Amino acid sequence: MTGSILKIIAAVTMFIDHAGVILFPQCGWMRIIGRIAFPLYAYCIAEGFRYTRNRLRYFLQIFLLGMGCQIVYTVVEQTIYLGILLTFSLSIVLMAAADGAVKSLTGEKTWLEKIYEKTTGKTVHPTVNSFVCTLLFLFLLNGVWLLTQNLTVDYGFWGVLIPLFAFLPKETWGQKLLFFGGMFALALEQYMGGGFTTQFWSVLAVPILILYNGRPGKLRMKCFFYIFYPAHMVFLYFLSFII
Repeated sequence: MTGSILKIIAAVTMFIDHAGVILFPQCGWMRIIGRIAFPLYAYCIAEGFRYTRNRLRYFLQIFLLGMGCQIVYTVVEQTIYLGILLTFSLSIVLMAAADGAVKSLTGEKTWLEKIYEKTTGKTVHPTVNSFVCTLLFLFLLNGVWLLTQNLTVDYGFWGVLIPLFAFLPKETWGQKLLFFGGMFALALEQYMGGGFTTQFWSVLAVPILILYNGRPGKLRMKCFFYIFYPAHMVFLYFLSFII
């Protein structure tokens, strides 16, 4: 199963989930099917970050689209609730910091080291580089935790961490095992926090991710997936107003 197929399944299940929230709140089965979407998108975000040629542009695409959706959502719902694209934006920040910390510990050149050398013309001692990169990651991790404690962020702190779990291990099965552990922790947190059991149905995404072969696929639908999220929300809200 290719990455394109993963994204199509994620898009369809997300549409069903949001249709259940906006149009058919009495249909619990739609929310159950919708639990598949988040794990698939989270895994795809990690894969996209791993293989993109320009990580800053990748972040800006997700973040700016998320901010645009956030403005519309805040106006419609009259509430501050940071949506999933902003959750994934935080995930990308942590993945960049974690990547720098891991590379500094293994002796690889980090993005912080490259920026410092380019701006000052001087090299950084490996020990100093490792210390700064690790400290930066811990600082950002703590900052994200504080943000999720003071603002309502879609899927919360564990939701931000899950793409990071799929990114950190280089070995494929290590990625998936850590990722599945994060999914269970997220479901457990939601159950302990509000008694919600629906998130445990995200286990339905496990066999789909096991079948993923790590290839992008022949379908090049990058723009479609960026447009689909805001477009389907506008469509569903429009239907709700008509009904």
